[in-house]
Amino acid sequence: MTKPELERKIFLHLTKVNFSTFNEMKNLFKCTNEDLMHIIKKNIKTNSDPLGFILIDDEVNPPQYSIEATNYVTVHTQVENYLKGINGILSLFYRNLSAQSSLLKTDSDTTLNLNKKGKTIFDNISLILDRIQQLSFLITYYKSMDKVPKNMISQADEDNEKCLNMYSKIIKKLQNIVTKEKSYQQAMELYLFKHQFVVNHLNSSI
Repeated sequence: MTKPELERKIFLHLTKVNFSTFNEMKNLFKCTNEDLMHIIKKNIKTNSDPLGFILIDDEVNPPQYSIEATNYVTVHTQVENYLKGINGILSLFYRNLSAQSSLLKTDSDTTLNLNKKGKTIFDNISLILDRIQQLSFLITYYKSMDKVPKNMISQADEDNEKCLNMYSKIIKKLQNIVTKEKSYQQAMELYLFKHQFVVNHLNSSI
């Protein structure tokens, strides 16, 4: 089972129960301690990451994991701030990609992979796409669970559209930059989509 698949299963499981323990999830999903802990730590809800979808109660033994919804005003604020804040760093990544004479290194006569600089750039862009995807997923989840106040439903639709548009804009920009060879496109796709959050539900927008 891949980590994105495990992440999706954890999320769906926690939406159906009041809480679950680490061992319960490990036995249910037949996964390793390391993989399960990696996903929990990545998605835990904290003061610094209020959009994490996993809440932990470590005052009981064993600790209990559950999902706690965030006030939608917080989600809206995070969408606004994040989408505005990434423009500068994306512009820098695009310039570096355009200026790079070659993003590829030859490992053998038939194998092409991104060089170190290419990997760093695409890993960073991939994490940005992953975060946008997470925001869009949360908006959809909140709407499906009727957790968006009635006076903010139109705002939620607008927030989700902003996420979709930014996601597509980034993909199109990268496709325009990396057009030299099919191998470039394949190398980009390999590193671009290895940070998937829960479900790649934005395929239709690309």
